[in-house]
Amino acid sequence: MTNVNVEHRSAGAAARAVLAEVCEAGTVEQPDGAKVRVTANISQPNVQALQRVIADRQPRTVVEIGMAHGVSTVTILQSLAEVPGGRLISIDPYIGWPTGREIALHQVQRAGLSDRHEHLHMFSHLGLPRLIEQGVQPDLIYIDGSHAFADVFVDFFFSDQLLKPGGVVAFNDAAWPDVFRVIRQVRKRADYRELDVGLPRVYRSRNPLYTLVKRLAGMSVYDRYFEKQ
Repeated sequence: MTNVNVEHRSAGAAARAVLAEVCEAGTVEQPDGAKVRVTANISQPNVQALQRVIADRQPRTVVEIGMAHGVSTVTILQSLAEVPGGRLISIDPYIGWPTGREIALHQVQRAGLSDRHEHLHMFSHLGLPRLIEQGVQPDLIYIDGSHAFADVFVDFFFSDQLLKPGGVVAFNDAAWPDVFRVIRQVRKRADYRELDVGLPRVYRSRNPLYTLVKRLAGMSVYDRYFEKQ
């Protein structure tokens, strides 16, 4: 076994430990070692779907928009540890939340995968064009930044410029009304097809009437994935 394989296996184990802490205890570690409750993260079913997609597609470059406490970040990096040369670029300005950035980057460091990670500390409408100028061609883009319609729309617009045919774009919090407005437009496009990544369709809501509306509209609460044709 080569040293590279040993390092990948070790990093993968460390990343799994970080994720287990989040999923089982609902906590993350601060740089000072104190544990705090996770207040911003993707759900465990979405974690598992993201892992399946990366294991199946073996993307060399992934871009995520929004890091929060770093749960999606470590999920992606843990999966990329099995992909030779795999790397992740995260875009998140963390306006008014410096402790969030510190915690997220600390999780990446704990996972032993900082060498595969780049954080662009800026708004996505600035970071994505920078990647376009640099000629970056990600295989997977995970959109989980601002959920305002204009921001999600712009995130997808630039993601479409970055992706080549066969690339995948995913939307977190897909049932949020403004996020779903963008998803609805993507579903109408002939150059994108929705992927089945093993997530059930769930339309739950506290309001039974709104649950029915969501079901009729197809507003499932779990992530939605689309492949560019």
